[in-house]
Amino acid sequence: MNGSLSVSLCMIVRNEAHCLASCFDSVRHLVREIIVVDTGSGDGTQDVAARYGARVFAFSWGEDFAAARNYSLARATGEWILVLDADEILAPVQAEELAALLAAPGVEGYFVNIRSYLGNGEEAAEDQVVRLFRNRPFYRFEGAIHEQVAGAIKRHNGGSGLACSSLLIHHFGYLNRQVQAKNKRRRNIGVITRALGEKPDDPFLLYSLGIEYLQGGDTAQGIALLEKALLRVRGDEGYFRDLLLLLCLSLLNAGQKERLAFYLNGALSMYPADPDLHLLCGVLALGEGRCAVAEEELRCALAGEAQILPRHYVHTLLGDACSFLGRYREAEKEYLTALSFAPHYLYPLAQILDLRQRQQGGLPWDVLSRFASSGLKRALAKSLGDHGEFPLALVLILLTVIEAAAGGEGGLLVESCRDYHLMVEQCAAAGPRQDLSRQYLLAGAKEMIVAAGALQEGLNCPFFSPVRRIRRLAGAALDAVAGELYLSSLPAAVPKKRLF
Repeated sequence: MNGSLSVSLCMIVRNEAHCLASCFDSVRHLVREIIVVDTGSGDGTQDVAARYGARVFAFSWGEDFAAARNYSLARATGEWILVLDADEILAPVQAEELAALLAAPGVEGYFVNIRSYLGNGEEAAEDQVVRLFRNRPFYRFEGAIHEQVAGAIKRHNGGSGLACSSLLIHHFGYLNRQVQAKNKRRRNIGVITRALGEKPDDPFLLYSLGIEYLQGGDTAQGIALLEKALLRVRGDEGYFRDLLLLLCLSLLNAGQKERLAFYLNGALSMYPADPDLHLLCGVLALGEGRCAVAEEELRCALAGEAQILPRHYVHTLLGDACSFLGRYREAEKEYLTALSFAPHYLYPLAQILDLRQRQQGGLPWDVLSRFASSGLKRALAKSLGDHGEFPLALVLILLTVIEAAAGGEGGLLVESCRDYHLMVEQCAAAGPRQDLSRQYLLAGAKEMIVAAGALQEGLNCPFFSPVRRIRRLAGAALDAVAGELYLSSLPAAVPKKRLF
C-alpha cells in the first residue's frame, strides 16, 4: 500500500473471495489502508482481505447498505476515502494523477464514472457517482439501497463542493452470472420494499425499485414506478436526469411513442443541450419516418457525445436517415464510420452492399476493405459461413483478398484466396447445381487459386502480374455478390440500454 497518499479504501463485502483480489490489485498502489466490513461471509473472503493487509471488521447485516457503508467510514484514518465494491475494478491510474485530484482547492468530493457491464458483457451502461471524498464525520451515506453520499457533501457546502473526475470504475455485478449467483434482484426488491414501508413516497426508493423491475423484464411495472418517482422529485436531485433518461428510454423500448414525446418535450425544456435527450428524439423521429428531423437530432447527439447508446449505433441510425433522404454518399460515410467503431456489427456493411445492389453507392472496394483487420474479417467470415450466411461471408473474405493485394502481403493473399475458394465450394454445395451465379464465382475462385500458385512460385512479368490478376478477379466477384446474390437482412435494432 502507498504511504504517500492519505487515502482509505472502504468496502463492504459478503462472499466475495472470487473477485476481491482483482479489486485490491487495481488500487493497492494508491491507498494507505484498506477497510473491509464483512456482513457474514462464509467463503474465505476475510482470509483474502487479510492477505492484502486489510483491516477487517464484522458487521451484522440489517438490510441497510448505508449503515454498513458508514460503519466502514467511521473506521477509516485517511484524509480521503475511496469507496469500491468487490465486483469492481478501478481502471489504471497513476499515483501522480490521483494526487493532483486530492490537492485541488475547494473540492470535497469527486464524481467517478461507473461502467456497469450487462447481460453477458456485450453491453454496458454508464453513470457518475461520488466515490472519492474527504474523510469528514458529517459526510455519510444515505439510503437503504443504492446509497449516496453526494447529498451530505452538498448540504455541508452550500450546494457545492463536488467536481467531476476522469476516474473510471469497471463494475461486473450486473452480469447475468453474478445476478443469478447472488439472487441480487430478489434481495434488492426486498430491501427497497421494506424501506418504502417506512417512506412510501421517497422518490429515490421508487426510482431504485423501478430499476430492479426493468432489469427483471417487467417493463410496465418499472415505468409505473419511474413515473411515480418523477411526480415526487424536486428537480435538484443528483439522479434526476438519470431518472428522466431511464423513463424515456423505457418508453421507447415499450413502443409508447406518445408518452415518450411528452416526456422528451418536458425534459428538453430543462436540459436543452443534453445529447442523450437529442439522441432519443432522433430515434423517435426516425421510427416515425421524420428523417430530416432525425438527422438533425442524431448529429446533435454525436456532437455532444451521447452516452446511452454506443457510438456505432448512432452512426448507423444516421446512415439510415441519410439513406431514406436519398443522400446515399453521406449514408455510406456514416455506415463506414459505424463499422470502424464496431467491425463485428455487420448491419452497416449489409446496408453499404444494398446501396451498391441498387446502384446508389460508390464506395471503392479498397476503401471498404480497411474497415477491420484481416484477422477479424476472416474470423467473422468463418463464423458466418458456419451458420450458412454465405453472401456476407464471401464479401468479408474477398475484402481480405483486396486488402492483402493492395498491401503487398503475399502470404496473406495466398491464404485468403484459399479461404475464398473453400467458402465458394461450400456455398455452391448448399445451393442448386444449376445456379449460374455460384458457378461463376466458383470458376473465378479456381482462377484465383492458379494465380496464387503463380505468386508463390515467383512468376511475375510485365505481361502477367498474379497480384493484379487476383485483385481484378476479387473485384469482379465482389460486384457479383453485391449485385446479384441475396443479402441477409440484419435489422438495426436499438439495444435496450439502462442507466443506473
